[in-house]
Amino acid sequence: MIGIDGFSKMLSGELDILRKQTDGLTTKDSLLQPQPGGNCLNWVMGHLVVNLVEILEVLDGELLDGLPDLTRYRIGSEPIRGEEEGVLALSDLVDIYERLTNKIIGRLSQMDEADFKEEIDFWQGKSRRGYVAFFYFFHNTYHLGQLEFLRNLAGKTGKII
Repeated sequence: MIGIDGFSKMLSGELDILRKQTDGLTTKDSLLQPQPGGNCLNWVMGHLVVNLVEILEVLDGELLDGLPDLTRYRIGSEPIRGEEEGVLALSDLVDIYERLTNKIIGRLSQMDEADFKEEIDFWQGKSRRGYVAFFYFFHNTYHLGQLEFLRNLAGKTGKII
């Protein structure tokens, strides 16, 4: 099982990838629709933020002050088709993602391995806190990989990683 230090390093690495994948993109770019269907980059980016909120909650961390309503980006929400109610600017989503990542890394630095191994309730049943946090991290990684293809919709086809 991954430990706290390794988890922190992975979160930092994903933040670096996210910055590179969203660099030079506008909110308008993030609303371009993949064909024949699927979620646009804006929805994926907001969903990534929701996943970080889930990780922070699993770690019993305090949420960011002034966190906007993220309902539009939760699992099972409808695809975003344009500038609709509840849709956030791409730059805001990237900023929130960065702040949440830093908050999670800070929370991890306050924990020890015993905290990480503590059994907590999870929809799959009792599980170790570290496993549950890493489950959401895995989900995050899945969606982070989508950014490369969605970035291409805006004509940004240069190799990132």
